[in-house]
Amino acid sequence: MSASPLTPDETRAHLVATVLRHLSRDAGRRTEALEDFLAVTLPDMDERGARALSAMVPQLPESLYGKWASLFVDRLQETVPHEHVAALCDGSEENDATIALVYVMFMESEKMERQVAEDLHALGITQGGENGPDDSGALLGAYLRARLTARGQGPIN
Repeated sequence: MSASPLTPDETRAHLVATVLRHLSRDAGRRTEALEDFLAVTLPDMDERGARALSAMVPQLPESLYGKWASLFVDRLQETVPHEHVAALCDGSEENDATIALVYVMFMESEKMERQVAEDLHALGITQGGENGPDDSGALLGAYLRARLTARGQGPIN
């Protein structure tokens, strides 16, 4: 006897939960990833500088990760037939890894790069990030944009 097929709502819930479960919330891993990112992005920066800058990167609220996971699931359910998406939701390690990989690919899309930038900009404004007195996140962002622009890799605004 086979399990009854998942409804679109059940499929959606599984996909969002799987994506969120694959996001690391370990502070040590976060710091290591940020330092690695800075080392690749700004190879002329020493370890101490990378460590100092990574400490300035503000934590993002869980609601943003939930929003991005929901946008991913919306797009997946719009473009892939339900029976194919539901087949991924069997809870197996392989299918959960596939869901996480497709999410990463979605996050690298041009549309999501714009969405993330908009969301981070809006977050900066709501948290007093635009020219606020103690806004290390905005200071860090301005510093990184200036460094990347000087190297010809940053935005041209």
